Amino acid sequence: MATSRSTEPSAPIIVKHPGCPQWGLGYLVEERDEKRFYDFEDGHNHSIAKAFWSKLEPVQLGDDEANALEARIRGLRDRPSSAARKQRARVVAPPLTSFDEQVTSFESQFEGGFGGPHFVAEERGAVGAHAPEGGKKKSKAFKQGAIETARALLSKGELEALLAAGNLTDFMERITKVHKAATGLLHPLGDLIPFNKMPAEHHRAYAEAVVDLLYGADDYPVRFDRFAGVLAAAKVATWPLTTILSALVYPGEHVFVKPSFFEKQAVVLGFNLAYDRVPTAEGYARMQSLARDLERRLRERSLAPRDLMDVYAFLWRTISPPKQSAKS
Repeated sequence: MATSRSTEPSAPIIVKHPGCPQWGLGYLVEERDEKRFYDFEDGHNHSIAKAFWSKLEPVQLGDDEANALEARIRGLRDRPSSAARKQRARVVAPPLTSFDEQVTSFESQFEGGFGGPHFVAEERGAVGAHAPEGGKKKSKAFKQGAIETARALLSKGELEALLAAGNLTDFMERITKVHKAATGLLHPLGDLIPFNKMPAEHHRAYAEAVVDLLYGADDYPVRFDRFAGVLAAAKVATWPLTTILSALVYPGEHVFVKPSFFEKQAVVLGFNLAYDRVPTAEGYARMQSLARDLERRLRERSLAPRDLMDVYAFLWRTISPPKQSAKS
């Protein structure tokens, strides 16, 4: 089997990643810069940093099986991605609005734009302000409070300390508090209830994946796929749950994703989204590119979103025309 030689003779040639079962089996392609690069059956090349080599499990195959695996993986990598194939097969509805109409709608809803008092009151929330406990049903506001909560509870040092101490209860409680602060973004039935029912045997892998996602040394796409794999193993891999933590901790860099909104926005802007229903780094990169394109267009219209959380707020507030009254 054609494989670059590892600097360590004991490097496993064929492996699987228990935390990312959707990758399938992988074979070693190269080792450099304290990373091992494996081609996996999901059709992607995944780099594994030295700190995570112990998480890979060696797999013993006969020569014929190993050669067949390599041929199969090379064949997968030569074909278009599954996301692209699904996008070609998917029937996309024509746009129901235009970007000009979105801007008009936004400006009519929020005088003063992203910095105006109405947007702050209805969408962003003020710095240091949080949604009240109890009382009236919470609106989609207080995104600023959710960002502040996430940054306070998910700091690198504190999460690593909890993980090192094996204190998974407090770790998961912090995640729950962050999710609660973002309930205007996460859906109770589709996201929160399934996540809160995650079996305890998945908590350790999830906690490790959170620290890796937010603070790991690997490139973000690798960390994203590992995190999505852990959520998939726990049967809670939704786009909102996969993207919410990064979007809150790093709102200037990462975007919160609800695919149905992004799909509609892509049609409006003529953007080839071509994403997969299952969260992947490849699909997320396109979501992120779409958000950046939308951000650029907003700035060209003299609208100044603070970050990608504001861009998301614009998107969901304007992407669908207002519903007609039943009396009309």
